[in-house]
Amino acid sequence: MAELISLQGVSLSILYLTESINEAVALRGQLRNAGLAAKVEHAADINAAKKMLNNDQVDVVYIDVKSGLQNQLQSLCDHQAHQRELNRWVPIVVFSTGKAETLNKLYAIGAFCVITDEELTEIMLIRAAQTSMLNRRFLEQKKLLEGAERRCEKLIDGSAEPVAYVHDGLHIYANQAYVDMMGFATLAELENEPILDLVEAGSAQDLKQFLRQPGARARFNFRGAREESFELELHSSMASYEGEPCLQLFAKEIKHEDEAVSEQLEYLSRRDLLTGLYNRNYLFERMAERVGSIRAQGSGHAILALLEITNHERTKELVGTTGMDDVLTEFGKQIEAALPENAVVARHGAFSFLIFQEEGEASEASALTKMLVDVAREYVYTKDTTSITLKTAIGYLIADENSPDQPSDLVHRVERAGLEAAKEGVHVVREYQPDLKTASEREQEEAWARRIKKALKESRFTLVYQPIVPLTGDTSRERFEVFIRMLDEYGEQISPAEFMEQARRTGLIQSIDRWVLLSAIKQIQKGIKLGRERQLYIRISEESLKDTEFTQWLISRLAMTRLPEDRLVIQVSTTVAGHMLRHLADLHDGLAPLGGTLIVDDFGDNDEAFQIFDHLKVAQVKLSPALLEEFSNETERQEQVGRIIEQLKNRNLKVIVPNVEDAITLQLLWPMGVDFAQGEFIEGVKEEPELQAV
Repeated sequence: MAELISLQGVSLSILYLTESINEAVALRGQLRNAGLAAKVEHAADINAAKKMLNNDQVDVVYIDVKSGLQNQLQSLCDHQAHQRELNRWVPIVVFSTGKAETLNKLYAIGAFCVITDEELTEIMLIRAAQTSMLNRRFLEQKKLLEGAERRCEKLIDGSAEPVAYVHDGLHIYANQAYVDMMGFATLAELENEPILDLVEAGSAQDLKQFLRQPGARARFNFRGAREESFELELHSSMASYEGEPCLQLFAKEIKHEDEAVSEQLEYLSRRDLLTGLYNRNYLFERMAERVGSIRAQGSGHAILALLEITNHERTKELVGTTGMDDVLTEFGKQIEAALPENAVVARHGAFSFLIFQEEGEASEASALTKMLVDVAREYVYTKDTTSITLKTAIGYLIADENSPDQPSDLVHRVERAGLEAAKEGVHVVREYQPDLKTASEREQEEAWARRIKKALKESRFTLVYQPIVPLTGDTSRERFEVFIRMLDEYGEQISPAEFMEQARRTGLIQSIDRWVLLSAIKQIQKGIKLGRERQLYIRISEESLKDTEFTQWLISRLAMTRLPEDRLVIQVSTTVAGHMLRHLADLHDGLAPLGGTLIVDDFGDNDEAFQIFDHLKVAQVKLSPALLEEFSNETERQEQVGRIIEQLKNRNLKVIVPNVEDAITLQLLWPMGVDFAQGEFIEGVKEEPELQAV
C-alpha cells in the first residue's frame, strides 16, 4: 500500500506491447481505478515499440508474451541494452504463464520482472516504474557529480599546492606543482609510479600504514626523482577520479631553516616598521585570497574600512614628528586590540589605516565602524603638558561575489567614501555607494547584480498576466501570456527593458528565467487544483535556450511535476528559432510528454521564416507586433497580414495576434481566420490569471 501512496499524483507512462489495443485500454482503466494517473500507450509490434521508445518518455515497457510476441522479446531487450548505453534504459515487464524453464529464459533474455498472475500486474508495474524513475534520478545526479569533479580538477590543476591522486599505491594523477616537487618533468613520467618507490626506506612502512587511513596527516622523508632527500607533510582524504575510488593527497614541503631567522623574516615581510601593525601588502594578500574565495563560491561577504586621521596637520604642529609617530603607533594598537578575531588592521597611507574583516554583512559593518568611531573619540595623546584628540573620517564597503578581485580597486572605493565622509564632518562614517549616473560600466554592472540578487532573495519579482482569447470558439482552456515585473527597494516598478538587459550583462538572466518557470509551473498547478485548464505562455532568454544544462534542468523539473498536455508554452522568437533549429527540435520533443511545448513568436513577413516549420513541428505561431502598426489605417498592411495568416493556416498552424488595441483591428482580423488575439483592447495585464467576467 505504501508503494501506491508514493506514486499518487505522479503520471506514469507505460508502453504496452500487445496485439490487442483493447488490452491496453483495459490496463489503463485498471491502473486508474487504483488511483494512479497512468498513460498506457499501445504498440502492436516491435517496430512501433522501438519508435515510441526513441521519441517518447516511457517509464515501463509491458509485453504480453501469450499474445504471440515472445519471439520479439529478444529484439526489444537488445534495443534496451543499447538504450542503457545512451542512458535511456526502461525496464521491461513480461506477462507469462509459462513454466519455470520459460521464466528463466525470459529473465536471461533481459526481462526486468516476469508476472505470472494477473493480480500481481498492478504492483509489479508500480515497482518497475519506481525503478525507472530512480534510475533517471541516479543518472541526473551522476551527471551533476561528473560536472563537479571536472570543476574541481580544473581548480586543482591551477593550484600552487601540490595535489596527487593515488589508487592501490600508484599515482594516477597529479597537478604540475606535485610533479615539479617530486622532481619529474611531466605527469606522464609520474603516472603509475608507486608512491612507496619515491619515499626513503625508513619511511616506507609508516607511509604504507598512512595510505590505509583516509583523513590522516603525517610527515615522511621523500626522495622522488630529486638528488636530495626532502620532508613532506601529507594530508589524505577519500576521493574519486574518473569514477574510480582513490586517495587524494595534499602535500607540503617542510623547509628546514633557522627558525628564529625564518620567524623574523616572516614578521618583517608582513609588518609596518613604524607602528608594528600589518603592512598594506600583507593586507592586500589577505583581501585577494578572501575576495577570490567569495567570487569562486558565488557567496559570502567581507568588510573593508578605511580610517583617515583628518586633523593630522594640526596634530603634527602640536606634538612634532616624533610625537606624530607615537600617535600613529598607539592609536593603531588600540584599533588592533578592539577588533574581532576575524579582522586585521594595517597601516595604509601616512595618516590612515585599513581594516579588513573576513566575514560580515550590514550589521557587522555597522558594529565595526561604530567601534572605530568609539576608539577614535576616546583616544587622547599627551606629551609633556600638551594633550590632543583625533578627528577621523571612515569609508567602508561590503565585498561580495560581484566585487572586483583586485584589492587596489576596493581600496580606491573606500578612499572615495572616506573623502565624502571627511567633507561632512568629524567621525562621520559613509558606505561606498556608486552613483549610477557617473559610475564606471563595471561599477554599474556590480550594482545591478546586487539589486537583482537582492530582489530575488526578497521576493520582489512578480508575474502579471494578459489573457489570450479565442476568436474561433475554442474555450477549452484559459490562456495567458506571462510578463515579469521587478520592484525596487521602495516598491516602485523598474522597467523590464532596463533590468532584463542588466541581467543579461551580469549573467543573472538564467536565474530570472528559472524563477519565471518555477512561478509559472506553480500557477498552472494552482489552476489544476481549482479545476481549471490554465495554459501559460512565457518567454525565456536566448542564453537559457542555448544552455543545455538549463534545458536539462527544465526537463527534469517538468518530469517531477508531470503537467497535463501543453500547459506550459515557451515562446521562441523567429530569429532565435532560425539558428537553433536542431536544438529546439530536441527540446520540443523533450517537453511534449511532460506538459510543455514551444511556439514560434514574433513571426514576420519573411519567406525564410516559413522554412522553420519544416524542422520545428509547432502547433501555434504568434505574429510580430510590428505587423499591427497602423493596421487599422493601412490597407496594404491588412493585405500583408492576411497573406501571412493564410500561409500559416495552410500549414495547419493556429495563429495568435498580439497588440490588438482597438475595435477596428479586431473586426478586421476576425474574418482572416485568426485563432487567438490579445491586447489592451481585449484586456490588459493583471496580477492574477483570471478571465474577465462576461
